[in-house]
Amino acid sequence: MTTTAHHKSLVVFLLIFSLSLALSKTAANVMMTLIYVVSLVLTARYQEYRRNILSNIDQPLVIPLLAYLAITVIGITYTERLADGIGIANKVAGLFLVYFMTSVVIDTVLDTDERSKLIDNLIMIFIAGVLVLDMIGLLTYLGVIADRKFSLPVYPRHVHHIWFANINAVGVYAALSYFLFGPERHNPGRKALLKVFLPLAAFSILFSISRTAWLGLIMSGLVLTYLYSPKKRAFFLVLGAVAAGSLLAYLFIPLVHDRVDIGITDILQYAEGQRETSMGWRFLMWKGAFSMFLSNPVFGIGTGDYVVTMHRYIASGAYPESLLQFNQPHNMYLFSMATTGLVGLSALLSIFVSVFRFAFPLGTVPQDRRQLTFLALAVAIHYLVAGLTDSLFNIFILRLSFAFIMGICIRREGVHPAGSR
Repeated sequence: MTTTAHHKSLVVFLLIFSLSLALSKTAANVMMTLIYVVSLVLTARYQEYRRNILSNIDQPLVIPLLAYLAITVIGITYTERLADGIGIANKVAGLFLVYFMTSVVIDTVLDTDERSKLIDNLIMIFIAGVLVLDMIGLLTYLGVIADRKFSLPVYPRHVHHIWFANINAVGVYAALSYFLFGPERHNPGRKALLKVFLPLAAFSILFSISRTAWLGLIMSGLVLTYLYSPKKRAFFLVLGAVAAGSLLAYLFIPLVHDRVDIGITDILQYAEGQRETSMGWRFLMWKGAFSMFLSNPVFGIGTGDYVVTMHRYIASGAYPESLLQFNQPHNMYLFSMATTGLVGLSALLSIFVSVFRFAFPLGTVPQDRRQLTFLALAVAIHYLVAGLTDSLFNIFILRLSFAFIMGICIRREGVHPAGSR
């Protein structure tokens, strides 16, 4: 096989990976493993590919992700549950590797136009994968698949409803990036795909009844409107429209009304001492995670010791046994603070800071990168907001989707592509 054929196989594997991200953990893992294996072969045999690997070390998120991984690994050295610590470190390693290898594979395409087409195809195929997932969810809701006819929340059998809603949010940002900043002339087939996807994604997000995704979308929309509005008056108009729309949704859409009321009731019951509710469990886990953090605020209790420490808290009678069903505190900031302390939290936040540093100032972003910049900002803001109520980087489908999108969007052109002399 020639080096060109190897490069083509990498591209094919990455395209299949983009499709399988939303659909199959096994297929996604197999495709990324094949990318690793072929890359190792190319690195050993071809100098130009080694140059490609080395040049991509300069990509904006490499150092923050490696720092996050290093701190996670160091946390294993003082963790009690070694297996749990290794498992979490493996997740963080995947976050780095998917980001890095996505950028590397894109750079194997020498021609600038062909590289742009590849990026376009990767995003569109990712959207197509989420669309297929939505169709499975719709068929499940209609009772065609499984025995959950007209049951809420809506989700495919193998995907939790919160994950389902948030992966749809990422797909929505990708689709909107085409309508706002994509090529003026869309391929008719792609335009049709986007028009089918957006309403189905809206249905999936709404009927998933995930308040995490709802909050992430609302806040991301407001922040993006503020950032991209040439006149801030537009932002305040949108803010008023969102407030009015949210109120109308609460008043006239029963499932929105019910979810908001449940949240308010949970908070009131927690204040009165009734803690066995969805929000009550979150408050207890946050309290427990913060107690872990206070026990070692600089370095945390150890990468893999959240569960075993929570077991001890429960055994002491401080927390109810119902918390045993959770292996993380449903807050990615508190999880980092508890397990790796302020050092780990700083590393986590540095990933997002690096995204914003690369994207800003928006006025200097070249025309051909505006779509990718918008997509990266939208996803980063969404994860920052949704991370308040869930540990998104602990979830396979959301962790690797973040890394994949950032590998496409937050990267420097003009490194030294494989094959260049």
